[in-house]
Amino acid sequence: MKAGVWYHPDFSLRGHSVLRDRVEPAFNAITDLIEAGKIGLFTPAITQETEELLNQCHSARHIAMVKAEHYHDVALLSAAGVVEAAERLATGDLEFAFCFVGAAGHHAGYDRFWGFCYYNDAVMAIRKLRALGIKRVMIIDVDPHFGDGTRDLIGADPDVIHVNFHSGSWRIVEDPELNNYDIGLGSGGDSDFIDALNRVLSRSWDYEILMIIFGHDSHILDYGGFALTEISFKHLAEAIKEFAAGKPVLFILSGGANPEVAKTVIPMVIKTFL
Repeated sequence: MKAGVWYHPDFSLRGHSVLRDRVEPAFNAITDLIEAGKIGLFTPAITQETEELLNQCHSARHIAMVKAEHYHDVALLSAAGVVEAAERLATGDLEFAFCFVGAAGHHAGYDRFWGFCYYNDAVMAIRKLRALGIKRVMIIDVDPHFGDGTRDLIGADPDVIHVNFHSGSWRIVEDPELNNYDIGLGSGGDSDFIDALNRVLSRSWDYEILMIIFGHDSHILDYGGFALTEISFKHLAEAIKEFAAGKPVLFILSGGANPEVAKTVIPMVIKTFL
């Protein structure tokens, strides 16, 4: 078995009020794959290392503010799953992983957070990967809201390629020296997104592990700025699989609130990699 999913019941029970209702329906839609032994099920746990990674990525003031909003435990548990999945991928135990979350991460910077994001799970995982000897990481963020927290934390690190799709103004901003790439698509639909994604994936990139910040709020029936349908999600999964060409791939759940969308597109992505 070379694929794994990280899930905890607390993501539905104690997750952010906007995000949590989509988690259990989406998970239930893949239980047949788990029962058939096609994908491994992992339950994240907060450890001392998780706490240490948190303190490396966020200020004491930031952590105190999250605790005051009562999402500290579920946000840290979400990040713990992403860290664990990254480690399994780095050691070769898995080739593909999908992480459910109770709170997202890409709007969490060193000393600020917003948009249902509290701790930057992807950046905490990168810290772990560096300790394991993984230097080059590529992040493709397809959540329609700009991943400003991630950029705040890793934007100055040229060994992290950060490709950020967003629903801002229609323009492309590139900084090849720092490997930061921003692709504004406005309220673009399937053809806009697919064309832009294909242009990104047609280029040659030097990385060891690929992370996808997967926000299904980009679906036309969800709350984000894009107007995508299942066509885009199917293409995303298939194109990423081909692009990665055997390198480890980590999907990290981000924005999205519609349970019907979640239980359609999340299984679609996971099945592509089996």
